[in-house]
Amino acid sequence: MNALWDNSHALVLAALQGLTAPWLIVVVLVLTTFLLEDLAIAAGAALAMQGVLSWPLVFAAVAGGIALGDLGLYGLGYLARYLPWLRRRYLTPHGPWLLHKLQSSLGSAVLLARVIPGLRLVTYTVCGAVKVPVVAFIGWVTLAVTLWTSTLFWISATIGRAIANSLHLPLALAAAIPIVMLVLLTQLVRRIHPTLFQVKEKA
Repeated sequence: MNALWDNSHALVLAALQGLTAPWLIVVVLVLTTFLLEDLAIAAGAALAMQGVLSWPLVFAAVAGGIALGDLGLYGLGYLARYLPWLRRRYLTPHGPWLLHKLQSSLGSAVLLARVIPGLRLVTYTVCGAVKVPVVAFIGWVTLAVTLWTSTLFWISATIGRAIANSLHLPLALAAAIPIVMLVLLTQLVRRIHPTLFQVKEKA
């Protein structure tokens, strides 16, 4: 995990320092979403606030990368139908319960999985395993990613700019602070209440 963080952090720092062409920065942002979504969002906001890339281009790169990752989880679930070890790992514990939830309300399941830590991997893989219609899945994922990424960008830009003005910090650093604080807060809550974000089956 440390190596993964170091590698992705180095790529983002290179982009922030202007060492790469704009098209390569977009590629870096997309790839970073596969590793650490929060880092990609923070870096994207910093790049946009510095004027390195436009907000629409940053949003397209980050949101597009996140959506591709979500579709990858769907594909993983589809493959799990044919690979026993994947099926045991991702589907056996939660399949029947989640199947009922997905059949009754696909939209709310996808949206909640996007915002509640720990639910996305299980929910999206089960979507692929039970062959949720891919067009419907893509539609809900697109909506979820758009709302989620837009909200975090707004938080990063608004609070980050206020922090930069108040503490006289560089915009790049100030833009990352709200996202980092959100991640730390989530981790703290998970430590205090380790079962809070776990999938709970109902009889």
